Amino acid sequence: MEHLSVELNTLPDEILMIILKKLLKVEVLYSLIGVNKRLNKIVRDSIFTNRLTLMIYSSDDFIYPLSDPMLDRFCLKILPEIHHQIKWLNLESSSMKRIVRATNYPNLYGFGLFNLNVETTLSLFTELHVTLKTFNDCLYLLDGRFNRLHTLHVDVSTIHCSDLTISNKEKLPNLKCFSLHCNMNTHDYDEFIVPLLQRMSNLEKLDLYLIVCGKQTFVDGNELKKNIINHMSQLNKFSFNIRTIIHLHNQINLPSNQDIQHTFKDFQYNQIVSCVDYFPMAEKGQCLIYSYPYRLKHYDKITNNFSNGFFEHVNEITLFDEHPFEHEFFLRIAQSFPFIKSLTLFNNKPQTKKLYSRSKKNSQDLPIIKYPHLVKLNLIEAHNDYIEQFLIDWKISLTNIIRFSVCYRPLREVTRNFTRNTTRINCTKLIPSCLHGDNCLPQHVKDYFPCL
Repeated sequence: MEHLSVELNTLPDEILMIILKKLLKVEVLYSLIGVNKRLNKIVRDSIFTNRLTLMIYSSDDFIYPLSDPMLDRFCLKILPEIHHQIKWLNLESSSMKRIVRATNYPNLYGFGLFNLNVETTLSLFTELHVTLKTFNDCLYLLDGRFNRLHTLHVDVSTIHCSDLTISNKEKLPNLKCFSLHCNMNTHDYDEFIVPLLQRMSNLEKLDLYLIVCGKQTFVDGNELKKNIINHMSQLNKFSFNIRTIIHLHNQINLPSNQDIQHTFKDFQYNQIVSCVDYFPMAEKGQCLIYSYPYRLKHYDKITNNFSNGFFEHVNEITLFDEHPFEHEFFLRIAQSFPFIKSLTLFNNKPQTKKLYSRSKKNSQDLPIIKYPHLVKLNLIEAHNDYIEQFLIDWKISLTNIIRFSVCYRPLREVTRNFTRNTTRINCTKLIPSCLHGDNCLPQHVKDYFPCL
């Protein structure tokens, strides 16, 4: 070791880094950490400490744990010294327990587990944050094998359980905190999600983000109390964001927003906001209910019925309605979402309160709307009036360089074949991505948008 240290110390730092990057990180740390100040500083670089593989790959593709001397050195000296730098650990199951308990890992966000002994592994964890492909995987996690688990946060790609084979109805008495987030439509709310939640009888904290389809009625306060809250005697914090989409079939007495809000009149948790919309052309109705303050980073399908508020965490929104969005609506959006970076608009209805000149605008005393953080704008599914709304500088002021998705023909019409001078200030800040045949834009478009 001394001879090796002398040899390495004669090399410049740059050459040392090139050499050490060619070696296994586990060998670099095992051999050089603590040898001297210079080497100690070099091998503590994030390149060697952020992601550690503490196991041995054999030439025949088998995986083995570290030898006892290596494992002793890592657990007693190396890991306690670099624990705050470690973000990912690849571990072999037989040595996993000792490595996990060697120190705390405040910045660790992931494990790779190999030669997995399921029962041993699952007994270690009391808290899990997982991203899963299907809701089935969530049910597998809660089939009883995680007997120490008290906190589970699940992000699931899809909730579709037609092939489900699990029918476990046993209670989950140790689970205290549960969150389930899915941004895809689910038709299995009543059949699978509600029964799972009813197994969590001792839950203290619950967080749901769901898009529910296939029901005849909206999910409202009465349903939440009947099917969820009344089954959780220990529940003291309940946050949610649930959008219900129903098909309209000539129903009468459809609930209004006031009706939905009334179902939360004695709700003891957070302030609850509801928004009900009906879309006759699409033959659909939607009801969004959420606990306020709003915590998600996105807010979808905002309509004219939007109830205002302040959403400091939201940076991505979509706007949708079968009624036109007027200038005042965009002002409300800018005030409620001051930090939005991405805006997508779906509306093919023309505006009815159009502002054609700067003087007319001033006469109505409407302020210029500002989106100071906007960097992405999608108006592919928008009427020409909304393209104009964002191009004319005395309607909306743009601060940043913005990637602008739009169809070529309406853009040409709005700019009057790219000769209209009143739109040029905002156009200097837009990089349009136009749908135009083979995506080869004419030169006059590039001249009109100099950032392109």
